[in-house]
Amino acid sequence: MKVEQLIREKIGSLSAGQRKAAEYVLKNQDLFSYSTLTKLSKEIAVSETTIIRLAYSLGFESFSSLQQKVREEILTEPQRRAEGAIANGSCYQSVIAKEMLMLENWKNHLDEETLDHFITLLLEADKILVIGARSSYSASLWFGAVLERLLGNVYVIKEFYDSRTELVSGVTEKTAAVSITFARYTKWTYQYTKILKKRGAKVLSIADSIISPIIEISDESIIVDSNMDEMGFNSVVCLYILFDAIIAKIQKKNKNKISERLKTLETVYSDMDLFFE
Repeated sequence: MKVEQLIREKIGSLSAGQRKAAEYVLKNQDLFSYSTLTKLSKEIAVSETTIIRLAYSLGFESFSSLQQKVREEILTEPQRRAEGAIANGSCYQSVIAKEMLMLENWKNHLDEETLDHFITLLLEADKILVIGARSSYSASLWFGAVLERLLGNVYVIKEFYDSRTELVSGVTEKTAAVSITFARYTKWTYQYTKILKKRGAKVLSIADSIISPIIEISDESIIVDSNMDEMGFNSVVCLYILFDAIIAKIQKKNKNKISERLKTLETVYSDMDLFFE
């Protein structure tokens, strides 16, 4: 099994420091493969013991054996070609090549079993709350709107200023709370979601990193690879493709029920003369 798969399987059992080190491994495999333990400790800002314990937690006998495994896995031929395109292309071509490489890497380690369970929890919920702030808010708004159209009883919580106490008070074990968190992570999203979990909601998270605080309180989580540029902005390509995949699977599993709901909605739209035909 690849190192990145091991890390994603063990996320829940890793300490905060080990998750920080694991995140470094995922995003800096080249550097990790040849750096000394002392240099890595300073670079990641964790103790050498933490890095060694990460290796043990992933099932390796030592730090050296983990490093060797990473060294064996990096820089396959497709990666070399993609990295060449990134380095040698125009600004636009480099961005596209970088996104394509990110998508390919993400596709290779996508945990379909986790994704299926995520979708099952959504379909079993009698109410879904979608939470996101800052750069994650537009994503939560789009995802929530599509889910509402297909399933109904879906509510998007506005960032920061929307406590929606009437929704919080009605939370039960049949409620699903979908928290979308991309860096920088807000305390508001964490605290709001934590309150929902305390009241019994199933917490489903979509995050850009295993070090996102929301992972700690999630019943199920999906990590979406994200290229962050030098200005600190995340790419949303993988995120919206994930949304498309979730929506497609929901439509497939609930085809007849969703079809009837959409027919009803179209009748309402027509009665209201809502759209240009």
